[in-house]
Amino acid sequence: MVDARCLISFAAAALLLTGCLGPGTTRSPRLFVLSAIPAPLRSEAAASDLHSELRLGVGRITLPERLNRLQIVTQTGENEIHAADLSQWAEPLEESIPRVLAENLSALVGTERVSTYPWPTKMDIDLWVEVAVIRFAGNPEGDVSLATRWRLIRANGSEAQPLRLSTYSEPSADRSTEALVAAMSRAVASLSRDIAAAIAMIPR
Repeated sequence: MVDARCLISFAAAALLLTGCLGPGTTRSPRLFVLSAIPAPLRSEAAASDLHSELRLGVGRITLPERLNRLQIVTQTGENEIHAADLSQWAEPLEESIPRVLAENLSALVGTERVSTYPWPTKMDIDLWVEVAVIRFAGNPEGDVSLATRWRLIRANGSEAQPLRLSTYSEPSADRSTEALVAAMSRAVASLSRDIAAAIAMIPR
């Protein structure tokens, strides 16, 4: 005769297994990263070695709290945002934006001596960029808006480029998260080009 306790345990295990494999199965989030300027476009980098010795720093990036999260955010209304639980960043934006900016600026300015904050204590920085992100999200149609305030600072602390407001809008190929993240990467590339152009204007 089968022990009633065994039957109960078996039934509970069967229910648990059904819950794990059934319609309510928990799905793992998909992870995304911002990307730097594609290799074929790096030919737009400065051809001369005018800035090859420039020691460039990418300072800490500040973000609004609504964007300082792993979920990818879309602006669904004037006063409403949506954070996608199943579409997330593989690294915080406060880390990925400086990383991508550094890669882009290295290519666009023509220097390999680019560090992100906190830069190595033994490395002197000739110039660094500070960026405050005001807005960085897609809309229901998939298009992306990026708004930033940024400035360039010399090693002695003086401004090389006064505080500047830059806004960008990038269309998305479709409404998929992949297309949205690609558009966000292009927006960061546009910001990188403006910073690189400002650096090129600073006397060496």
